[in-house]
Amino acid sequence: MKNLEKKTITQIEKEIKSKIELSAIARKEATMMLYSLKTSGRYKENKLYSKSSFKTYLEDVYSIREGTFNESVRAYRLFPEEACTYSVGLISSINRKCGAIQERKVIAEINAKAERLKTPIKRAQIAEVIMKYAKPAPEKKPNYKAKYEAELGRHQKTKELYREAVEELKAAKIQINRLKKTVLGLRAVAEAVRDYEETQVIA
Repeated sequence: MKNLEKKTITQIEKEIKSKIELSAIARKEATMMLYSLKTSGRYKENKLYSKSSFKTYLEDVYSIREGTFNESVRAYRLFPEEACTYSVGLISSINRKCGAIQERKVIAEINAKAERLKTPIKRAQIAEVIMKYAKPAPEKKPNYKAKYEAELGRHQKTKELYREAVEELKAAKIQINRLKKTVLGLRAVAEAVRDYEETQVIA
């Protein structure tokens, strides 16, 4: 843009911030107007959506998801200035991570910290405050599927080992029977030799 060439970086940054702030305020006003249409039911005055839910109207006309809209309404109603300054996303994140009870305390501390700083507050500094009040992470649920599959694998291995043991036992029994027959055969031979030797001695 040619008109930027004559401006200093300070002037450009100030203008950008101003436009972002105006955009945030415009977004808040649009959201609250939509909220008014929802609560009054006036969105049904649009004949195309006279028999539709607000969710359908919201998604079809404005391409906004209902969950996102509800988060925005909550943020703008409870923390209108902060939602414009820090973004709806941050307010919603504080609510999820710290809970509704701590939410006001977290935002108040962020505001106090921002006022003490000579430069705009950074995301890392905001994150520090959030972490200070964040709820402990829930314990991970045991992965029952993985445990079941591991147990099934062990069971399968045990079955295979049992099958192998049965086969080895069968083979061993066959071998034992063969050895028995061999021993009995050798015993008969030994007895025959002994009988022969005894008859030779008598003779």
